[in-house]
Parts: sequence; structure tokens; C-alpha cells
Amino acid sequence: MSSDLIGLLIPAVAIIISIMLMFGLPALAIVAVKFFKFRERELTLEMESRQKSQHQLVAIEQRVQRLEDALTSLDHDVRVRLGIQPATPLPSHPELLEEPAAPETPRGKSLDPSWTKAR
Repeated sequence: MSSDLIGLLIPAVAIIISIMLMFGLPALAIVAVKFFKFRERELTLEMESRQKSQHQLVAIEQRVQRLEDALTSLDHDVRVRLGIQPATPLPSHPELLEEPAAPETPRGKSLDPSWTKAR
């Protein structure tokens, strides 16, 4: 009887698997299509939000530039009161660029006895 049971069981399992594949594969395809459409919409919205934020950043930079231009074009006394007067150039010191004068004493002899080595 076991051989009859195995003979009936194999076609039953084959029918069950074929029914599952018949309904499962189209369902899986529908889920995959919906997922990829959702992901495409998500990426589109992200791209639009990045473009919008870049446009806002450019607009803010233009406003700041216009404000800086307006502040630099103010009268001299207004710039002094606001503390945005351009820095005055430092006086030049050409003597700092020259090498020091030669020492008066010879190198081998030291005037200070505390500098000599004690042996």
C-alpha cells in the first residue's frame, strides 16, 4: 500500500507546487513592480528637494553678496562707526630684512668666563 500512497502523493505535491507557482510568481512580480515604482518616486522627491535646497542656498548667497556690496559702498564715516574700515598697511621695516652686522669679537674667544667649559 505504501507504493500506491507514494504514487498518489507525488502527483498531489506536483499539483500543489504548480498552483503555488501559478499564483505566487505573478504576485511576486506585482510586488516587485510596486516596490520599484515606490523607490523611483522616492528618488525623484529626494532629487527635487536637493534642487530646491540648492536654489535656496544660491539665493541666500546672492543676498549676502548684495549686503556685503552695500556695506562696502557706504560712506567712510559710516564704515568707521561700524568698524569695517579697511586695515591700514603696516609700516615696512627694511632693517629687519638685512643680515646682522659682523660681531666685534673673534669667534674663538669669549668675553664671559662663565661660557667656557670646565674640564
